Amino acid sequence: MVLKPVVRSLTLFLAVLACTAQAHIRINPTDSTAGGREMYRMRVPNEKQVNSSRIEGQFPEGLKVYAFEPKPGWNVAIKRNDKGDIVGATWTGVLKPYEFLEFGMLAINPAAPGDLVWKFVQSYDDGTQEEFTGPVGSRLPSPVVMLKPAPAPSKP
Repeated sequence: MVLKPVVRSLTLFLAVLACTAQAHIRINPTDSTAGGREMYRMRVPNEKQVNSSRIEGQFPEGLKVYAFEPKPGWNVAIKRNDKGDIVGATWTGVLKPYEFLEFGMLAINPAAPGDLVWKFVQSYDDGTQEEFTGPVGSRLPSPVVMLKPAPAPSKP
């Protein structure tokens, strides 16, 4: 029957696509509390056959990042706005094919619930880039963290 090989091929294609989609730059946790303090972890895989040497990040509006986890062999250059707030960072180092790294950041979440949209550009030694700036469901989506309302204070 001709349909079985087509279904098998389609299933294999979808499985490969799902694995590839899961490998993009991610932020964990994916949900947090409005106004709370959080340690966010940026997970960066190398999805190409050449070294990746630069990750440029733009942080969500209202997020107050105040510390970065040191990573041997990697440098971080902080980007500030006119007020002196940290609004992004650029990490430089070497990430070989088939490897991944996690970079930690301490931050204070905005007071209002909603989505925190992070934007990243990953650069490779062959001169190419992947821009993780698209909407959820796109080929290169921006990582999103959902901020839930803070719990109501308990009454004495």
